[in-house]
Amino acid sequence: MAGRAIAKSERGSGQHRVLLLVFFVPLFVLSWTYARTEPLRLAPPSVESVALTRDLPVESTSSEAPPAPVKRERYNVVVLGDSLGDGTWAGLYHVLRKDKRFNVIKKSKVATGFSRHDYYDWNQAVREIAAETRIDIAIVVMGTNDRQAIVENGKRHALFDDNWRAVYKQRVDDFTTTLKNTGAQIYWLELPVMRSPRFGGDMEQFNEIFEERARLNNITFVQTDGLATGADGGYTAYGEDRFGRTRLLRAEDGIHFTMAGYELLGERIADAMLSDLDGAAVAVTPPGSPEAVVLKGSDTPAEEPEKAVNYDMADRRPGRSDDWLWLGATN
Repeated sequence: MAGRAIAKSERGSGQHRVLLLVFFVPLFVLSWTYARTEPLRLAPPSVESVALTRDLPVESTSSEAPPAPVKRERYNVVVLGDSLGDGTWAGLYHVLRKDKRFNVIKKSKVATGFSRHDYYDWNQAVREIAAETRIDIAIVVMGTNDRQAIVENGKRHALFDDNWRAVYKQRVDDFTTTLKNTGAQIYWLELPVMRSPRFGGDMEQFNEIFEERARLNNITFVQTDGLATGADGGYTAYGEDRFGRTRLLRAEDGIHFTMAGYELLGERIADAMLSDLDGAAVAVTPPGSPEAVVLKGSDTPAEEPEKAVNYDMADRRPGRSDDWLWLGATN
């Protein structure tokens, strides 16, 4: 009788083992197959996400227009850039000086750009500017000093090669991100036509970069086509000012402008800016208000001189990006 009980117990244990095998073997096979086909799923989702996305550039494909600026009674319009930025600031001030809504603030710096962080680091500078000045509207004019190699992490990258472009674009994006994080409305000015075909050709390459980054960063790229150009769209020293009078528009170096020319640039920016502001139903300062346009960063620009100031030609130092003589006398 005891033997029958032992035999019955062994049969029960055998059936139990068979049931376990029937249940767990398919589960093991499925798990092994899943791990083989998707091995990355073995890592936690958050770790996988960081590993796959770290250091990869994020490029927006949004086709939406840049957001409208926050409505204010007074706006700080901050001009950032090189010597062309200096002149554009003066021209924009002249265009806007009767509009009581705007403080026109100059934060441009002669002989600077994104190539020479060792000389002037615009990415650091814009963070400092944003920390001390409220920026409602940012005007950016950059590029004429950037025909130089970039040295990054001890490596030298030749002008316009692939690595140079990657570093330069990243600097433009970082600069733009800092401004966007302040809530500023950004207007990036296209570089105008230049007298030198070679220099102008390089500026066209910069414009391609700036326009691409403006589109991907969802900011406004203000085109300068038709400004201070001849009938064929090429360079001309003389042309109509913003009042329709024929005036000297360009400086002797074929790069900078007279005040009449800078006013054309300022007017183009103001048209884009005011169109956005009026579309956002911005509050207008009542007529007769004692508030006036406040000019910061320099004295009020002088009335239009017939001969342009060559900002970059002053205090030239060998090796500096503002030493235009390195371009060659006929370039």
